[in-house]
Order: sequence, then C-alpha cells, then structure tokens
Amino acid sequence: MNTGKINHNALTHLVEAGVVLTTTAKASGDIWTLTILVSNIEKTVMAKNSGKPRVWRKLDTLAKYIQKLGLNRFEIDVTDYNAEQKSLRRPDSAASLKLAHQSHKSRVTKNIKKLSIPATISSPEKMKEKWEKRRARILAEENPRV
Repeated sequence: MNTGKINHNALTHLVEAGVVLTTTAKASGDIWTLTILVSNIEKTVMAKNSGKPRVWRKLDTLAKYIQKLGLNRFEIDVTDYNAEQKSLRRPDSAASLKLAHQSHKSRVTKNIKKLSIPATISSPEKMKEKWEKRRARILAEENPRV
C-alpha cells in the first residue's frame, strides 16, 4: 500500500468528491493522527506550516474535526497508544518564552534609563512654599501699589 501526505484543503476536496474509502485515527503515545485511504493509497493529514503530521491531544477533538469534514465514520488504531507516554506540548516554547521575557526586560530597563527624573523631589512643604511665593508675585503684578 502506498503512503503519502495530504493537507486540509485537499482532504476537503476528496471528501466532497466522495472518494475517501476509510478514515483512521492512529494513536502515537498519547496523541492522535489522522490517515485516510483513497484508492489504495494511505495519506496522513499534515499540519499547515510545520511539514509534520497534524496531531490532536484528545480523540473527541479529532472526532469533531472529522464530523466537520462531513465524514460520519472512522476507525481507531490503538496499536501504539500509551497514556503514560506524555508528549511535549511545544518543546521549543520554553526557550522562546525565556528569550521573549529577556528581550522585554531589557527594553523596559532601557526605557527606564531614558526617563529624566529629577534627582531631588521636593517635599510637600517646599512645594507649598514655592506656590505661595509664586501666588504672591502674581498678585503683586496684578495689583501694583501706587
């Protein structure tokens, strides 16, 4: 039996044409992949950008996907199923998140250094004294003594 790959768009066209003979959910550890049989050629549904088989964490999510395609039946192959074998969600995500946090932290630090904050901040008493002097000067300018 020949094997191949198929993307979502091609799969929808094959389903619409009615040429999909069987649909099989295959387990690999604790994740599921989808294969279809079209005229003695088994094809695995591939992820959009990664070039790897598309995976589902839960069988019911895969069943909903199959229903949305317009298929009402599928077989389940549990030969390689192992609930104890936990697959990594995204093995590269920890490293990329650390890099993003470091980048954000360095940008925030640079922006804080750019801010010009006065070295000494006046106390409320000094501010009030300055305000009173300014007020007195403005009043003197408005009402000059003859």
